[in-house]
Amino acid sequence: MTKKPRPLSNVVNNSEQLGHLARMLQQQQALLEEIRQLLPAPLAQHCIHARISGVRLVLHTDSPVWSTRLRFHAPQIIQSAKRQAPNLAGLDIRICPPEIIRPGRKPLGSLPEKTAALVNQLADSIDDQAIRAALKRLSGARDN
Repeated sequence: MTKKPRPLSNVVNNSEQLGHLARMLQQQQALLEEIRQLLPAPLAQHCIHARISGVRLVLHTDSPVWSTRLRFHAPQIIQSAKRQAPNLAGLDIRICPPEIIRPGRKPLGSLPEKTAALVNQLADSIDDQAIRAALKRLSGARDN
Protein backbone atom coordinates (compact mmCIF):
# COMPACT_ATOMS: atom_id res chain seq x y z
CA MET A 1 0.00 0.00 0.00
CA THR A 2 1.47 3.36 -1.00
CA LYS A 3 1.22 6.43 1.16
CA LYS A 4 -0.23 9.64 -0.21
CA PRO A 5 2.24 12.51 -0.36
CA ARG A 6 1.79 15.05 2.41
CA PRO A 7 1.37 18.73 1.57
CA LEU A 8 4.59 20.68 1.93
CA SER A 9 2.95 23.05 4.41
CA ASN A 10 2.37 20.08 6.76
CA VAL A 11 6.02 19.06 6.54
CA VAL A 12 7.24 22.61 7.17
CA ASN A 13 4.86 23.27 10.06
CA ASN A 14 5.39 19.88 11.73
CA SER A 15 9.18 19.87 11.49
CA GLU A 16 10.62 21.61 14.54
CA GLN A 17 13.47 23.40 12.75
CA LEU A 18 11.60 24.14 9.54
CA GLY A 19 8.58 25.31 11.51
CA HIS A 20 10.76 27.68 13.50
CA LEU A 21 12.25 29.09 10.28
CA ALA A 22 8.79 29.48 8.75
CA ARG A 23 7.55 31.37 11.84
CA MET A 24 10.61 33.64 11.80
CA LEU A 25 10.06 34.40 8.12
CA GLN A 26 6.39 35.21 8.76
CA GLN A 27 7.40 37.59 11.57
CA GLN A 28 9.96 39.28 9.32
CA GLN A 29 7.41 39.63 6.51
CA ALA A 30 4.88 41.18 8.94
CA LEU A 31 7.53 43.60 10.22
CA LEU A 32 8.48 44.54 6.66
CA GLU A 33 4.84 45.20 5.72
CA GLU A 34 4.35 47.32 8.84
CA ILE A 35 7.42 49.40 7.98
CA ARG A 36 6.38 49.74 4.33
CA GLN A 37 3.04 51.20 5.48
CA LEU A 38 4.94 54.08 7.12
CA LEU A 39 6.99 54.94 4.05
CA PRO A 40 6.10 56.93 0.92
CA ALA A 41 5.29 54.77 -2.12
CA PRO A 42 8.59 54.89 -4.03
CA LEU A 43 10.65 54.31 -0.89
CA ALA A 44 8.46 51.43 0.34
CA GLN A 45 9.14 49.49 -2.86
CA HIS A 46 12.90 49.68 -2.25
CA CYS A 47 12.76 48.46 1.35
CA ILE A 48 13.21 44.75 0.58
CA HIS A 49 13.72 43.03 3.96
CA ALA A 50 13.41 43.75 7.67
CA ARG A 51 14.54 41.78 10.72
CA ILE A 52 15.38 42.33 14.34
CA SER A 53 18.86 41.31 15.40
CA GLY A 54 19.33 41.62 19.14
CA VAL A 55 18.42 45.21 19.99
CA ARG A 56 18.87 46.50 16.41
CA LEU A 57 16.38 46.71 13.58
CA VAL A 58 18.07 45.76 10.31
CA LEU A 59 16.54 47.00 7.05
CA HIS A 60 17.75 45.95 3.62
CA THR A 61 17.40 48.18 0.58
CA ASP A 62 18.56 47.85 -3.02
CA SER A 63 20.73 50.97 -3.42
CA PRO A 64 22.64 53.61 -1.44
CA VAL A 65 20.20 56.32 -2.58
CA TRP A 66 17.25 54.55 -0.94
CA SER A 67 19.38 53.80 2.11
CA THR A 68 19.90 57.53 2.63
CA ARG A 69 16.20 58.23 2.24
CA LEU A 70 15.34 55.50 4.75
CA ARG A 71 17.56 57.21 7.33
CA PHE A 72 15.28 60.26 7.22
CA HIS A 73 12.40 58.04 8.37
CA ALA A 74 14.42 56.26 11.10
CA PRO A 75 12.60 57.78 14.12
CA GLN A 76 9.17 56.74 12.76
CA ILE A 77 10.42 53.28 11.79
CA ILE A 78 12.01 52.60 15.18
CA GLN A 79 8.91 53.82 17.05
CA SER A 80 6.71 51.49 15.00
CA ALA A 81 9.04 48.49 15.36
CA LYS A 82 9.19 48.95 19.16
CA ARG A 83 5.71 47.43 19.30
CA GLN A 84 7.25 44.07 18.31
CA ALA A 85 10.59 44.59 20.08
CA PRO A 86 10.32 46.97 23.06
CA ASN A 87 14.11 46.83 23.72
CA LEU A 88 14.95 48.13 20.24
CA ALA A 89 17.94 50.50 20.45
CA GLY A 90 18.68 51.51 16.87
CA LEU A 91 18.48 51.00 13.14
CA ASP A 92 21.00 49.49 10.73
CA ILE A 93 20.48 49.77 6.98
CA ARG A 94 22.16 47.31 4.64
CA ILE A 95 22.40 47.56 0.89
CA CYS A 96 21.71 44.47 -1.26
CA PRO A 97 21.90 45.58 -4.89
CA PRO A 98 20.12 43.40 -7.44
CA GLU A 99 22.41 41.43 -9.71
CA ILE A 100 21.39 42.64 -13.12
CA ILE A 101 23.35 42.44 -16.35
CA ARG A 102 22.56 45.37 -18.57
CA PRO A 103 20.94 44.42 -21.91
CA GLY A 104 23.42 43.99 -24.71
CA ARG A 105 26.37 43.40 -22.38
CA LYS A 106 28.18 40.14 -21.82
CA PRO A 107 28.79 38.94 -18.26
CA LEU A 108 32.11 39.86 -16.68
CA GLY A 109 34.90 37.53 -17.65
CA SER A 110 34.08 37.30 -21.36
CA LEU A 111 36.18 39.04 -23.96
CA PRO A 112 34.85 41.34 -26.67
CA GLU A 113 34.29 39.45 -29.93
CA LYS A 114 37.27 40.91 -31.83
CA THR A 115 39.65 40.37 -28.91
CA ALA A 116 38.46 36.78 -28.50
CA ALA A 117 39.13 36.15 -32.22
CA LEU A 118 42.67 37.56 -31.89
CA VAL A 119 43.40 35.44 -28.80
CA ASN A 120 42.07 32.39 -30.65
CA GLN A 121 44.36 33.11 -33.62
CA LEU A 122 47.29 33.52 -31.25
CA ALA A 123 46.45 30.19 -29.63
CA ASP A 124 46.56 28.47 -33.02
CA SER A 125 50.15 29.65 -33.48
CA ILE A 126 51.41 28.31 -30.12
CA ASP A 127 53.13 24.90 -30.00
CA ASP A 128 52.92 24.38 -26.22
CA GLN A 129 49.66 22.46 -25.65
CA ALA A 130 49.04 23.80 -22.12
CA ILE A 131 49.41 27.44 -23.20
CA ARG A 132 47.35 26.77 -26.34
CA ALA A 133 44.53 25.25 -24.25
CA ALA A 134 44.61 28.15 -21.79
CA LEU A 135 44.38 30.72 -24.60
CA LYS A 136 41.53 28.78 -26.21
CA ARG A 137 39.65 28.80 -22.90
CA LEU A 138 40.31 32.52 -22.54
CA SER A 139 38.97 33.20 -26.02
CA GLY A 140 35.90 31.07 -25.42
CA ALA A 141 36.77 28.68 -28.25
CA ARG A 142 37.45 24.95 -27.98
CA ASP A 143 40.80 23.42 -28.83
CA ASN A 144 40.32 21.39 -32.03
